[in-house]
Amino acid sequence: MIPKGVLNIPYPYMIFANMQALGLSSVKNVVKVGDTISDIREGVQAGVWTVGVVEGSSQLGLSQQEYQQLSTEVQEDVYRKAEIGFRQAGAQFVIRNLSQLPALIQALGMEKH
Repeated sequence: MIPKGVLNIPYPYMIFANMQALGLSSVKNVVKVGDTISDIREGVQAGVWTVGVVEGSSQLGLSQQEYQQLSTEVQEDVYRKAEIGFRQAGAQFVIRNLSQLPALIQALGMEKH
């Protein structure tokens, strides 16, 4: 629960409030996953690992149905454009969809033991 009066995205305070609530003392143990540029900016400002998710994102600008109706070539083109936007905002990682998140968490050595 975010305390009343805590500033929202892209300010980093919601992340810090969640860290405090979860008893996390280091931003190195936190991953911010988002589908908007504001989400990415929040993570960057907090100093946490920051991941952009392309499919379903406002950055992509397409519904899932619209995206799936595109040819593979066009899907890759719009994916790259969305990825560039996330990277320019400071995302350290960009994934196609949330199914790729567990592998990324594992690669960062942050999987729950």
